[in-house]
Amino acid sequence: MLTRQRAAFAVAALLSTFVALPAAATVVWQQGFESDTAGWFDQANGWTGAATRVLSGTGGIASADGVAHGVFEQTDTQGVGLSGPFSQFDGYRSAWPGPYTASIDIYLDPTWAPGSGFDYSVASSSASGGHLRDFIFHVTSDTSTGSLLVGGSNNTNFDPREDLETINHAVIANAGWYTFEHQFMDVGGVLSVDLVLLDAVGTELFRETRSNAADLIGSVAGGNRYAWFTNIDIASGIAVDNHTLTLNTVPEPAALGLVLAGLAGVARRRRR
Repeated sequence: MLTRQRAAFAVAALLSTFVALPAAATVVWQQGFESDTAGWFDQANGWTGAATRVLSGTGGIASADGVAHGVFEQTDTQGVGLSGPFSQFDGYRSAWPGPYTASIDIYLDPTWAPGSGFDYSVASSSASGGHLRDFIFHVTSDTSTGSLLVGGSNNTNFDPREDLETINHAVIANAGWYTFEHQFMDVGGVLSVDLVLLDAVGTELFRETRSNAADLIGSVAGGNRYAWFTNIDIASGIAVDNHTLTLNTVPEPAALGLVLAGLAGVARRRRR
């Protein structure tokens, strides 16, 4: 027989199980450049820049994964301004989809020429379907410090930033693949975005949180917009791999109400 006490324990156990449910990660966009560069717009399909698929080992760089990766360069053959390729992921979202993460692997090299670098943005859509805000990684081979620096902000002037040493930043000491993540979150009803840099083994090297109190989830802030290399001032271009968009949602415990109702019914019958 299930006594009221045992029913209470069972309910508590079920609640703790559902509370502990991890977020379910659903990859809705992935481009690993294994067969093509589809999903990235460049000078070949109406935008600027060049997105080229190359085999692992090209230019002395082994792909982050698989047998190929992309090489992105900056051009202006369309008369719309000098910049690099951009992607719409699997499409813009005006509705907030829950927390989501945009990620891309980029090969960084501290021996890049002083004054060179690139900016990489992932933007948020507004709830009405327009552009809301950019969230930008800045990577610069800084002329004053002699170091390769990574920082973050909401704006770009389409040139490498030479002041990253004065703001929150990371110093890149070794050449290799690094993961650039944009983590879009609902924090107290307001859009908050963490720009996170990870090394090849997943160690966090940098985190910059960007938030504006006006960006209310649902009424002002929508979902993802584009990924865009707003400038690439690296002579040979940059190597990129593993571009993804992942929606992170907590599973709805649809059966929880039925289970609790059943347990409550058993407890009532026991009292009779």
